[in-house]
Amino acid sequence: MTETDPARDPDNWPAAALARIDDVLKRSRRTAGDAARETFDRPDRHMDASELVRFWNGTKVKAMATVSPEGRPHIAPIHASFQNGLLRTTIYTNAARRADIRANPEVALSTWGAGGAAVIVYGRARELPDSERETRVGASGAQRRTVALEIELTRVYAMKARE
Repeated sequence: MTETDPARDPDNWPAAALARIDDVLKRSRRTAGDAARETFDRPDRHMDASELVRFWNGTKVKAMATVSPEGRPHIAPIHASFQNGLLRTTIYTNAARRADIRANPEVALSTWGAGGAAVIVYGRARELPDSERETRVGASGAQRRTVALEIELTRVYAMKARE
């Protein structure tokens, strides 16, 4: 996806797609625990859905965390973007995080920027059918494969950079 991809620009989305993200942002602020509220519920730094999407899609690297059935955390840098109102990413077919998601689809993602801008996303990941494809070779020289994931947002904490 390029920076000019219309699917990544919230101005090209149906209003309902942005409204769903705004609803999650508002519900997350209302139901946040004390620490999250103290950190993210600063009215002068709230992001609306459009601002969130632009910030998220404008950052290069995000981190995604999963938990194994045995309770071991796994985290990795990923590329993920909002496209047409949906959060999408890919994962290597042989990644521990893929096995984690198959056992427990709950994931957490985060990205951050200058001036204290930050976003934490919680959601449920699912593999998109028929999305497996070849990708770049790994360190061993072997061909690698990925599958696409779609992440249903369950909570989102976001704040703009300090002015």
